[in-house]
Amino acid sequence: MKKYLIGMVMTGLLSAPALAQEFTCQLENNKYVSVVVEKGKTPAYRYGTLAKPEITLPVKGTEKNGVYVGQTMFIGGGSAYIRFENGPFNYVVYSGMGRGWEFTGLAVYKGDKVINKKVCKTDLGIYDVLNYGLPEDESGEIYAMDPNSQ
Repeated sequence: MKKYLIGMVMTGLLSAPALAQEFTCQLENNKYVSVVVEKGKTPAYRYGTLAKPEITLPVKGTEKNGVYVGQTMFIGGGSAYIRFENGPFNYVVYSGMGRGWEFTGLAVYKGDKVINKKVCKTDLGIYDVLNYGLPEDESGEIYAMDPNSQ
């Protein structure tokens, strides 16, 4: 009976859908950017080394505000992003692709100006973030384009 119960519990655990998803990449400065999304919870943003995050968002007390997703389509491709507001700053984790090219990374904006940008060394695959029912960004396409082209 004990083996039967353990088997049932293990089957349930292994067949349960993953509720949270993490998008992580190592940036060109060898630090990491990470976004964790989970249905029904506010996404989390972390930037820094694996041992010590330098920035974690949202800041306590602002969990319900300032996290948006966006996407845009263009000829032969498209892009997706998640944006975290923190006062006058916006931290945007993005991915885009087209015919024979791609861009993925982190851009930090103050207002509508890029003040810092780092490219991911590997693909971030952030497109799935659009499936978590997060508020859609109504800021226009400013954050949907490759910040390296701005």
